[in-house]
Amino acid sequence: MQFISSFPAGGTLFNVVTVILGGILGLSAGRFIPERLHGRFFECMGLFTLYLGMGMAMETKHALAILLALILGTLTGAACNLDDRLNGLGDTLKAKMRVIGSRFRGKEPPETSDARFTEGFVTATLLFCIGAMSIIGAFEDGLRHNPSLLVTKGVMDGISAIVLSSSFGVGVLFSILPMFLYQAGLTFLATWAEPFLTPDIVADLSGLGGLMIMGIGLNLLKVTKLKLCDMLPGLIYVVFFTMLFARIG
Repeated sequence: MQFISSFPAGGTLFNVVTVILGGILGLSAGRFIPERLHGRFFECMGLFTLYLGMGMAMETKHALAILLALILGTLTGAACNLDDRLNGLGDTLKAKMRVIGSRFRGKEPPETSDARFTEGFVTATLLFCIGAMSIIGAFEDGLRHNPSLLVTKGVMDGISAIVLSSSFGVGVLFSILPMFLYQAGLTFLATWAEPFLTPDIVADLSGLGGLMIMGIGLNLLKVTKLKLCDMLPGLIYVVFFTMLFARIG
C-alpha cells in the first residue's frame, strides 16, 4: 500500500492497470469461450450488478433528494444529449482504433460491430465509474493518502473486465480513459472539498449511484434499454438537494 500511495492518485493508477490486464486477458480468452456461453456470463453479471446496486441504494438518507436529482439530472442529460455524445465518442474510438482492436481479438466474432464496441465502452465506463467505492475511494486517496478502497475496487474491476471484454471486445479497454479522469479528478478535488463531504452527501451519492448500477444490471439482463448516461448530471444535483434537505430536517 505504501508504494501505491507514494504516487499521485496511486489508487486510480492501480485500478487502471487491473482493468487493462483483465481486459487483455478477456480478449485473449474470449476466442476460446463458446459464443453460447457469453449470454450466460452476462446473466450472472446482470444479477450480481443488481445485487450491488440494491445494497448501495439502501444507504440513501434522503429519498426525496434522490428522486428530484434523478429526474432533473435525466432531463439535463437528455437536453445535452449526453448518452448520444458518449455513444458517438465510442464510435469515433472504434474507427480510429480498429487495427489495435483486431490485434487483440485476432478474429472478430460475427456479432461484433461498432454498436458492440460502443456498448462495451459505455457499460464498462458506467460500471467502473459509478458507485460508492469510486467516490469514497478517490476521496480517501486524496485526503488521507489511503488507496485501500481503490485497490479493492481495482481487483473487482479487473475480474469484471475479463468477462466484459470477452463479450464486448476492445471497447472495454477504452473505459480506462474516462475512469482515470473521473477518479483522479475526484482525488485532486478532495483536497479542497472536505468541508462539503458530510456523511449524508456520501450516502445519497451512493444511493443514486446504486440506482444507476441497478439500471446497468437491468440492461445487461436485457430487461430495459435505459440511457444511463443521461442520468449522470443527477450526481451533481443530489449534492445540492441533500444539503437542502439536511438544513430543513
